[in-house]
Amino acid sequence: MLNAIRLICGFALDGLFGDPQGKWHPIVLIGKIISILENWFFPRKRNFKREFIMGFVLVIFMAGGTGILYYYLSLWLNRFFLLGFWGLEIYLIFSFTAYRTLMKRVHDVKLALERDDLVSARQDLKHLVGRDTDHFSEKEIVRAAIESLAESYNDGILAPLFYIALFGALGGLIYKISNTLDSMLGYKNSRYYFFGFASARFDDLMNFIPSRLSIVMIGISAMILGKFWKGVFQYSFRDAKKHPSLNAGWPESALAGALGIQLGGTNYYGGKREEYPFLGEPFLELIPARIDEALIIIRYSAYIGVLVCSLFSIIIPLF
Repeated sequence: MLNAIRLICGFALDGLFGDPQGKWHPIVLIGKIISILENWFFPRKRNFKREFIMGFVLVIFMAGGTGILYYYLSLWLNRFFLLGFWGLEIYLIFSFTAYRTLMKRVHDVKLALERDDLVSARQDLKHLVGRDTDHFSEKEIVRAAIESLAESYNDGILAPLFYIALFGALGGLIYKISNTLDSMLGYKNSRYYFFGFASARFDDLMNFIPSRLSIVMIGISAMILGKFWKGVFQYSFRDAKKHPSLNAGWPESALAGALGIQLGGTNYYGGKREEYPFLGEPFLELIPARIDEALIIIRYSAYIGVLVCSLFSIIIPLF
């Protein structure tokens, strides 16, 4: 019950104020620690086998070490300084979810499109995606915004809440460590192909259950809103596994199905063309109004996620 209260309080703060900014933000600190550990563990002489092994060592050291430190800190605070324990837990939960910031950034893209300001829309979109946006058409901007919204719903809202429900702020901390490790080291380039393998797989593992739960949340939201809720499940199970990411295809297919649109297609990263599988069916056009509809579905999905995860955190201790 108490963890559920902290979860709701943390999410409420996120909804009111958005993601706290600054150099002392927990994710910023996690990133700095990962950078230090990368310098320590990356072999001075290139050796693929050693890079592969040291990548696993870094993940274990980062996730295990940080997790153990926070576990004992939280035990001490809970015993000797209860107010400090509650304050720290709620602040971390507040920091680990990105509901308001995500919704605002996607909404900013939609507002720019409504002004027929493609230049601003492309610029705002860069806060959401890593792909090249400089020559995007309106349809490409709409598609990219909705794809990012769907994936970020899992990464920035549902998955943190899921692990917070299980383990409190400690669960959220481990999840955000996996997320940050993947975003910093999980690349298939010459430096990180072997060294970043463990980071990428750790993130895949942590997102495996939440990404699949996301289709349930989006499906319920679509049903409440009178959207194409049957398409959520139909296209998720048909198309999600086509996506090169083990997990991203699930929320993207679900949102495509709910909206009656088709996502996927050609993307460019650093000038390099990449083809992504089509998700869903193009019953409706990719127009700015689709972004509004997507935002409403994700808003409902976030609230349902909070409710489900809160109930989950109450029920788990009973077993």
